[in-house]
Amino acid sequence: MAPKTPTMREVAELAGVSVQTVSCVVNNTGAISAETRERVWNAIEQLHYRRDPIARSMRTKQTGLIGLLVLNITNPVLSVIASAVEAAAMADGYRVVLYNVGEDMRRQREYLAAATEGLIDGLIIVNAIDHAETLTFLEKERVAAVLIDCLATTRIPSVAVDNVRAAYLATEHAITLGHRRIAHIAGSATLLIARQRQQGYLQALADYGLAYQKVVVSSNERWNYQAGYAAMQDLLRSNPAPTAVFTASDEMAIGAYRALAEAGLSVPADLSVIGFDDIDVSAFVVPALTTIRQPYVEIASQAVTLLLKRVGGELAEPTQITLPPELVIRQSVAEVR
Repeated sequence: MAPKTPTMREVAELAGVSVQTVSCVVNNTGAISAETRERVWNAIEQLHYRRDPIARSMRTKQTGLIGLLVLNITNPVLSVIASAVEAAAMADGYRVVLYNVGEDMRRQREYLAAATEGLIDGLIIVNAIDHAETLTFLEKERVAAVLIDCLATTRIPSVAVDNVRAAYLATEHAITLGHRRIAHIAGSATLLIARQRQQGYLQALADYGLAYQKVVVSSNERWNYQAGYAAMQDLLRSNPAPTAVFTASDEMAIGAYRALAEAGLSVPADLSVIGFDDIDVSAFVVPALTTIRQPYVEIASQAVTLLLKRVGGELAEPTQITLPPELVIRQSVAEVR
């Protein structure tokens, strides 16, 4: 015979509180003192109490689940964002369902459709494919959604780093070290963040009166090592060649390192390189990569907060949050000889 499942009433009796108080503690609502919360959680652990998600869903009309739609989970930046979103959601009593698009539009359509079937309470989207179609779907179906770095719209809440400012800082850093021929290895122009980073690069050149402009756009939709490697090979064939390169991602910067090494050139003695994202490996390549750091934990926390407000009907107007970037100076940029 299966052991009897403890009830919320039994938890309340053991903790010496009301059933309503237990409910508030479990669902992280209400003004409950820290001492009372601790007593309730101790009782929950002692009895091995577990919430009935089906009963909770029927009562609250919510699942306690949020979806996270990610363009490609193998991308180190997106995997860090996914981890941070999960941690932020768990802190608010929610669990995350991962929808890894794998850069497949058909798969993305299926995942978006799931958001309308009552399986999740809301959706956080990072770098969606075909922005216009995605935006139209979200608005038509009235999906509770928040965007991270993907759509240029004021009609849906969004959170992003200031990509224009970030690219400006990166380019300006090279300029202040005497570089006058600075190239840019750009991401796919289908993504807003790629266009914003290119905009920041061009704005810095214009503000400092530099005529040299050289933009090489990624040959594929990915901003990976291979794209940076191929773009750097193209730049090495240009005349005059740049003395510094700002890349739209750290992965592309590291790919550029490989192309330079194969050409018998060294960083930064022959060519300075600046990345974007500050992924873990950027501090361990040789030389360590100067890059732009994104506040991933803050981005995730803000996105989850906006989504839960939207789910709860507390967000009357869409909110756009832009967070400041940070230039991380390491050893990959040197003064012009």
